[in-house]
Amino acid sequence: MKLYSFFITILLPTLAWAQSSSLPFTIEIEPVIAGPLPGLHSFAFAQSGSKWLFVGGRTNGLHGFSTNDNFDVQYANNDIVVIDTATWSYYTSPLTPLPLSVADPLRSTNMQYGRMGDYLYMVGGFGWDSLTNNYVTFQTVTAIHIDNMINAVMTSTSIVPHIRQIADTNFRVCGGEMTCANGECFIFFGHDFSGRYSDPPIPTFIQIYTNKIKRFTISDDGINLSIANYSSLEDTNHFHRRDLNVGPVIFPGGAQGWYAYSGVFRKDVDLPFTWPIRFDAAAGATVDSSFNQLMNNYTCPMVPLFDSVSETMYTVFFGGFSLYNYNPSSGQLTLDSLIPFVSDISVLVHDAAGLWTQVPLQLQMPGLQGGNMKFIPVSTIPAYPNEVVRLRELSGRMLAGYLVGGIVSPVANDPVQTWANDTVYRVFLTPDQNMLAFSHPLAEGTVDVFPNPATDRLTVRAHSGGKVFIQVYNAQGKRILSENHNGRQDAIFNLEGFPAGIYFVTIHTQENSIQRRFTIVK
Repeated sequence: MKLYSFFITILLPTLAWAQSSSLPFTIEIEPVIAGPLPGLHSFAFAQSGSKWLFVGGRTNGLHGFSTNDNFDVQYANNDIVVIDTATWSYYTSPLTPLPLSVADPLRSTNMQYGRMGDYLYMVGGFGWDSLTNNYVTFQTVTAIHIDNMINAVMTSTSIVPHIRQIADTNFRVCGGEMTCANGECFIFFGHDFSGRYSDPPIPTFIQIYTNKIKRFTISDDGINLSIANYSSLEDTNHFHRRDLNVGPVIFPGGAQGWYAYSGVFRKDVDLPFTWPIRFDAAAGATVDSSFNQLMNNYTCPMVPLFDSVSETMYTVFFGGFSLYNYNPSSGQLTLDSLIPFVSDISVLVHDAAGLWTQVPLQLQMPGLQGGNMKFIPVSTIPAYPNEVVRLRELSGRMLAGYLVGGIVSPVANDPVQTWANDTVYRVFLTPDQNMLAFSHPLAEGTVDVFPNPATDRLTVRAHSGGKVFIQVYNAQGKRILSENHNGRQDAIFNLEGFPAGIYFVTIHTQENSIQRRFTIVK
């Protein structure tokens, strides 16, 4: 066991919360004044009180793209790491006392993991297998008693009694996402990857996407560990994803479920998927082709919030990699097919009518980071059982949680220069009580403008029984379109002749005048 404790100031500014006025909350990010803490990414995680437990992952930056520089064994995390947030001290215990067959899966990257009761369960992961002398995706299921492991690491006692493993070929997967609720677990997508990571024309690996959502229960009496009730849902087109985000949601009416967001790579081209997928245990999966997610397309931190009155979900995405890069000074979204590192923070808004909007914020991450970073909520934030924040119960400015780990890059498109983040950031939420004072968004006089971002057309839907007058302006305030229209009917505007950028639409109804901002992307 090693104990480290530091109290030095991180020389980074506290970031302001300026962002779109269309959101009923604001966000702040600030670095924790403590460190340096271990630099890690792509790890498995659990928390108990003030203590965080980390297993696996990488200590360097993004993998390389040649046979000489990919997932070098020396950069695999060889320690169980515990951070005590009460003192910002950290403790480590090496995996070396374990047999190689047990330790190697625990050193792997991009395991799927979830918590059930007192245990952290980890499955799969990619890494070096000392027994076969090759890089593999492991078929291991590991159970770790969270509190016992934390205590062992902190007191420098043996970690061996707190680790149990079984093998199951159904769990030879990495790069997917695992969630557990109501006694069941689900693994969304991922792939089975073996060999060295390299580019063609001479590939030295085998890659097989699972194309599945896997469903199962874990039977565990503290001694015997087994998997039961295994089944899967397959879609060889839409489920062909990895390195994605899967976030908890509250559906209109109060039911709980998940959305799978973006991920890579499409079968026809090396670009991210943009259609989200709704999933709940009863109804299964539904692909929503009505919306294209253009930002934050790779695994990154998420903060989900739900407004119980308007029945609107807000999901905040922090940095990572994006198909489109946002410039907060100009308001421009720029396509980059290389899927660069970004500092962009955006909010996906999904309202009770099923309409989506992605709102880029003026607030940016402190540098090009967020990829494979983790958001860790605090227990004091009001939340549903699935950790969705109860927006209406926020009492002023509140600490929502922390941003931990991840990959940092000095430039947008150079993986060679990257490193693992060793700074922890606090995330604060403040509700906008004036905006929350409005009732249901479909009330008389309200307006929906979609899609946002738009490409070739824009729909304006005014919930008003009378005449409405609609005007569209560019960023310089010049009116470019206008139309008198009957309320409760969609007004559709052709945008094909207009350049990419920020625009505004003003809608005058019998009840009021409303302005909405939208973005055109090409």
